[in-house]
Amino acid sequence: MPKENSTSTPSGNLRSGNLRSGDTRRPIERIFTIHQVIQRGRFPNCRQLAEQIEVTQKTIQRDITFMQKNLGLPLKYDRSRHGYFYERPVQEFPMMRYSLEDVVALFLARKAVEPLQGSPLEAALRDSFRRLSGALQGEVSFRWSDLDEVFSVKDTGIVPGDVRLFEKVARAVMELRILRFEYRKIESEKWEQRKIRPYHIADFDGGWYVIGYDEARKAKRTFALQRMKAPQVLQSKFLRPADFDLSDHLGSSFGVWHSSEEEKGKHRIRLRFSGWATTMVSERRWHPSQEIKWTGRKKDTLELVMDLSSFEEITRWILSWGPQVEVLEPVELRDRVREVLEENLSNYD
Repeated sequence: MPKENSTSTPSGNLRSGNLRSGDTRRPIERIFTIHQVIQRGRFPNCRQLAEQIEVTQKTIQRDITFMQKNLGLPLKYDRSRHGYFYERPVQEFPMMRYSLEDVVALFLARKAVEPLQGSPLEAALRDSFRRLSGALQGEVSFRWSDLDEVFSVKDTGIVPGDVRLFEKVARAVMELRILRFEYRKIESEKWEQRKIRPYHIADFDGGWYVIGYDEARKAKRTFALQRMKAPQVLQSKFLRPADFDLSDHLGSSFGVWHSSEEEKGKHRIRLRFSGWATTMVSERRWHPSQEIKWTGRKKDTLELVMDLSSFEEITRWILSWGPQVEVLEPVELRDRVREVLEENLSNYD
């Protein structure tokens, strides 16, 4: 092994200009090599492994820590032999199990971006999928056509005509650039100019939404991509707040819409379901705060309780269940549902 390619500084970092062949290996390759050497029972230490794989000792130490904590391998250090060993037999390398899960996740992600076919963003994502699927070869062999036979995803979300808009919004989010666009609220016929710091893009219930900080309104807002037009990615950049957390932001929302700070408040929603709806409601987790309780003398009705910040999305959801649901509280939501039902009846007078 050439000495000039294995010299390291006292800090363990490679000297400028030197590149070890091990640095070009994927982490999974290094970890599997370490696993194979330890399986032979030769008690290798970090220095020996670093020389064999041609990386720094710090890299080996990080890999070993990952094998212990993330892969659950029974890897121990023998002080008398000055090397690592397995304290019990390891029959199967655990990355095999994780890789199968990764393949399914990779398949679902690929399906989600299929509507972007033919766009520059799709080309970049296709290259990413090629590298990711290549990293799994050797751990799991698969063909996309095989997965297509056993998995499917209903086509929802962005339509081909929105690809250019989606690309610009996605670029603004990824490059942390100010986004300017025209927007039409759902209850309005007028378009208005908006400018935001886009934090996140979410696919919810068949629609795409961008969540960001509205500079004019000094608050976080949610915008539906299907009601945006003429997007412009500006040169101005911003820093995404370190404390921004999507689950916290939408924690009190039933869907994707978030109440502003001045409107925010918790409403205890209590609904009673009957008939076939009881089974369907009990089978899913609709909201993180939900509580489900079977009621009635025959335990044939179901109560669903949630803490929400607004009524808009939950009202539409309640109406979708027809006569199978009744709002028990709060009174404001019960009255709102009754008003909508009365308006519906007037359409059939």
